[in-house]
Amino acid sequence: MQLAYSIGWLVFSIGLMVVGIKWDTIKVRWAAIILLVITALKIFALDLWKLGNWYRVGAFFGLAVVLIMISFLYQRFLSEGKNNEK
Repeated sequence: MQLAYSIGWLVFSIGLMVVGIKWDTIKVRWAAIILLVITALKIFALDLWKLGNWYRVGAFFGLAVVLIMISFLYQRFLSEGKNNEK
């Protein structure tokens, strides 16, 4: 049950990141990053230790995919803007 809340917060932070990138709002992007870090810490500290082995592997894999996706979005859209300004 708690992992479902964490997944919801991860999806919400991804949405915030997309909105922050689309509207070019630094405060929204920072809010998304802070929410993502807090949620990832909650997943590592509380949620994963209550799961079985196979579910734990799946949760690690899912969290890795989300974190890679966020870093890809952030690098792709924000570094492109800096390259175009030069």
